[in-house]
Amino acid sequence: MQTKEIFNKALSTNFLIIEEEQLKSVLVNSEILRVEDTHLSDFIRLIKFDGILFIQELSLKNEIILRKINSLADADKFIQERLDFYERKWDGCGCKIDYYE
Repeated sequence: MQTKEIFNKALSTNFLIIEEEQLKSVLVNSEILRVEDTHLSDFIRLIKFDGILFIQELSLKNEIILRKINSLADADKFIQERLDFYERKWDGCGCKIDYYE
């Protein structure tokens, strides 16, 4: 699947699970606006492709997830919520992220 096809498919679903090779293509062919290290589950990336924003993250099942995000404000909120979750995980909160919502 070509990079444009990956992003188009991500536009038509709540989230898209992609393979490692597809992630490489996505990262090479898009603009990476922000990268945050979760210290538990790889990185969260804010990506821009053809003027559209996407979040890429890794689930705790090692699934590479790509999802469209509506705005920079929504992206900031999403990323901060994830980082807050991972911070609580260090404290043993036992909480879980629903990566598929």
